[in-house]
Amino acid sequence: MKKSIALLILTALVFININQVGAAMKDTDVIFSEVKQFVDADGKVEVKLDWLRRPGEMALTVTYYGYLIQEGMVNFYINVNGETREFLTMKKELHNRAQQIKIISFHPTTNDNGVNRLTKLRKDTVVDSLLFKNAPYYSCFGDVNISFIFFANGRWDGDGTKNNENYNFIVKSKIEGEAFHF
Repeated sequence: MKKSIALLILTALVFININQVGAAMKDTDVIFSEVKQFVDADGKVEVKLDWLRRPGEMALTVTYYGYLIQEGMVNFYINVNGETREFLTMKKELHNRAQQIKIISFHPTTNDNGVNRLTKLRKDTVVDSLLFKNAPYYSCFGDVNISFIFFANGRWDGDGTKNNENYNFIVKSKIEGEAFHF
């Protein structure tokens, strides 16, 4: 009888600790980031790729400050490891007139009185789970290759240092395995 009570108490303590750890873990916490800036005669572009705490999930933030901002909200083409979006529009204008968009690979949830609900996203955030489906999360699976170019009203803005071709950003994850998550 004493053994079963001790086992029951031990089991309860294990589950309480697991729930506390899970509640403290935020899926959208960034565990690794890589930032690349492109500067040419036409302006500046900054790309930030975040590996999130939730295994397999990523976020990509693109900030554009080039000559196309005078045309209004700028559009762009993006390719992430073979998955393309041919027409995305910037969502937010910053104080210096730069434009920004954040693309995340899943819609985060919050627990509200025991019920999981979708988190309200910021105005500049878009969920696109399929864009990142070929992007390797762990370093053992290869590099993340991102290619993009901006356009507005029939005018294109690419990497001025490479004959106005697509901007290219290649990064290797520093995430080796489960140690980053738990």
